[in-house]
Amino acid sequence: MVASMVGDEMRQRRRMVFWLSIGLVAALSGCTTVKKTLDFSADPEMQRPGTYPNINTGGAPQPGKPLTPAEQDQTKAAIAAQGKIASPEAGADAKKQGAERATELDALAKNHAAQTLEEIQNGCGTDKVIDATKCPQ
Repeated sequence: MVASMVGDEMRQRRRMVFWLSIGLVAALSGCTTVKKTLDFSADPEMQRPGTYPNINTGGAPQPGKPLTPAEQDQTKAAIAAQGKIASPEAGADAKKQGAERATELDALAKNHAAQTLEEIQNGCGTDKVIDATKCPQ
C-alpha cells in the first residue's frame, strides 16, 4: 500500500514537472515574438504606393477636384430639390400610420385618467397596497 502511494506521488510529480516544463517552453518561445512585436522599422506595406492617398498630411493638396462655390450651390440645390419630391406611396403610408396611432392615443386618453387615479387610490407602486389585484402586473 505504501509502495502504491509512493508510486502515485511520483507520477503526480512527473506530471507536474512535465506541465511546468511545457509552460516554461511556451513562455520562452513567446520571447521571440516580442522581438517581432517591438520592431520599429518601417513597414514595407505602408511604403508601397497605393490608390488611396493619406489625406491626414497637412499642407498637401487634397485628392480630387474641389468644387467651385457655384458648383457647391448647384449641388446643394439639387440635393434639396430631390429631398422635396413627394412620393405618393410614402405619403399614403404615413397618413395611414398616423390615423392608426391617433386612434390608439384617443383610446388611451379616454381611459388613462380614470385608470391612473384608481391605481393611486389602491396604493399601486408603493409599499402600502390596498388591493393588489387592481394593480397592473
